Amino acid sequence: MTEGDANVPAALRAVAGYRLLRQIGQGGMSAVYHSYDVVTDRPVAVKLLADHLAGQPEFVGRFYREARLSRVLEHPAVVQGYASGFDPEVSKHYLVLEYIDGPTAHGALVRLGRLPVGMVVRIGIDIAQALAFLHERQYIHRDVKPDNILLHPSGGAKLADLGLAKRLNDDSQLTAVNQGVGTTYYMPYEQAVNANLVDGRSDIFALGATLYHLLTGEVPFSGATHDEVIREKAHGSFRPVRALVPGVPAAVANLVDSMLACDPRARVQRADELVRALDATGLATTLPSFTHGDLQPVGDAPPLEMQTRADHPPMSRRPSGADEGDAPDPPLTAVPRPQLSLWPWVIGGGAVVLTMLTGHARLGLGMTVGTPPPYRVVQTDSVPVHGRSDVSGQ
Repeated sequence: MTEGDANVPAALRAVAGYRLLRQIGQGGMSAVYHSYDVVTDRPVAVKLLADHLAGQPEFVGRFYREARLSRVLEHPAVVQGYASGFDPEVSKHYLVLEYIDGPTAHGALVRLGRLPVGMVVRIGIDIAQALAFLHERQYIHRDVKPDNILLHPSGGAKLADLGLAKRLNDDSQLTAVNQGVGTTYYMPYEQAVNANLVDGRSDIFALGATLYHLLTGEVPFSGATHDEVIREKAHGSFRPVRALVPGVPAAVANLVDSMLACDPRARVQRADELVRALDATGLATTLPSFTHGDLQPVGDAPPLEMQTRADHPPMSRRPSGADEGDAPDPPLTAVPRPQLSLWPWVIGGGAVVLTMLTGHARLGLGMTVGTPPPYRVVQTDSVPVHGRSDVSGQ
């Protein structure tokens, strides 16, 4: 959507006193509007639950869970929630969020083809700090991806969308046993097998897949269907960062490659360790301001994507044990590969040929993590879980 598009129905000019200015996100579960809070005299983002889900307790509960967490979990690198509720005049469930006047990391990727190393390191540090904060409070995000990273005009990145966040040892029915919620291209193998098998290292994998995509312009594990992608992750083989972009410094490339290990024990173990490792490269730069159309499109790239995404793209199939109220799953669409300028391909051509001649390169770990025994996550019939599903006990 372009800057000038209002696209706000006449009946929705205001919700709960918030004036809706223009739509900035749309999906099957919700829509997001750039809005104005008259009382506090500030811009906000208002997220509205889709009408066809308003009568389904599972989705209404998940919507208000996100609202609760976004208010309670305050951190400079996490998009803040302000208010939520139901407006009977327009029959809408709403969530009021911090407005970020900048694109998602995915929007920047589409426009630039791939991001400079310094920008990617800066994004990695900021999002790893957000994850360290969540993990310390026993929450797993479960949907780290370029669409859920917002680039702030002040030069930093913020993690958005806590709709799939899960408290460790949470027995909430919002996520049924064996339901692999998340986004196919970025979730780790163990999360695809069973969403209750996740811990902080699962978010580290997703951030690794995100940084890989931002550095190279390609996802590490590709495929036309959910099952194809997950099989690639089970094998654990992918082209190392430097095989695609030889100019990425080894310290960064090896670290990102290590985050993508199928075995969680072979990854960076803690988000705060990841922050220190990325910072130690000394390569982080301040993000440029992307407001007011500063990004130049690459080829026929679509309009710049702005603000908080409206929902979580579902997988191509319904996993065994999924909630009965889950929306139908559309076919998995391939991640678009942005057009790159010619010179990276010229430089990378030699590395591609070398990789083809020597076979699929295996993982090169850039950190001392030890050599784990042979290991594979397997699906179990049940997972012992304990604890509570709300945040009131924090």
